[in-house]
Amino acid sequence: MADAHAPKSSPEPSGSGRSRGAQTAERLRQAARQAFAEGGWHATRVEDIVRHAGVSHGTFYTHYENKAAILDALVRESQADLDALLSAPWAGDVRANLERIIGGFLDVYARDRVVMRTWLEATNVEPAFSQLYLELRNAFVRRVESNLAAAVAASGRDTGPPPATVASTLVAMVEHFAFCWFVLGEPHDRDDAIAAIVLVWGSTLNALANFEVVRLT
Repeated sequence: MADAHAPKSSPEPSGSGRSRGAQTAERLRQAARQAFAEGGWHATRVEDIVRHAGVSHGTFYTHYENKAAILDALVRESQADLDALLSAPWAGDVRANLERIIGGFLDVYARDRVVMRTWLEATNVEPAFSQLYLELRNAFVRRVESNLAAAVAASGRDTGPPPATVASTLVAMVEHFAFCWFVLGEPHDRDDAIAAIVLVWGSTLNALANFEVVRLT
């Protein structure tokens, strides 16, 4: 992502000063969540964020260069949590791992629905956020792809769509489902949602790699 949209760097004070600085930055991020919830990407101003945080404009600019920089920080926080979910391979109980990954993804999306909505709004007008979206999404897709490819290789099968295409399709399904649920307000039960997505992902593994994650009959 372009430097203009990255958090402004400055020397960190030592000792208690570093703690105060971190606390202030966190306070600003929480205030940004509130401001973005109210105004979305387009209407939110730095003035709105500092008002919610109860700090001066100068304090804001000590930590973040602009509203794009603070949204960037919020997005990367969410993505770090999602990356942690995907770091473990699908070894052992594959169904349990799918439930963990999908349930965790939905939980992060639900918690950060304001960030996700604002980020998607920003991608329409800020090329750097479009680039960031693809960059972080591709990291997610590659992790799913690597596990799919390993399962297909272990099965000895060599037919079917490329694992990269399958992985991107599966991720897109979860992304859009989460958007419809948590941003647009489509009603769903968490357990039913996880079971439905595991059914689709598991059926894909069944078809591609003879991995019986779900039994349909």
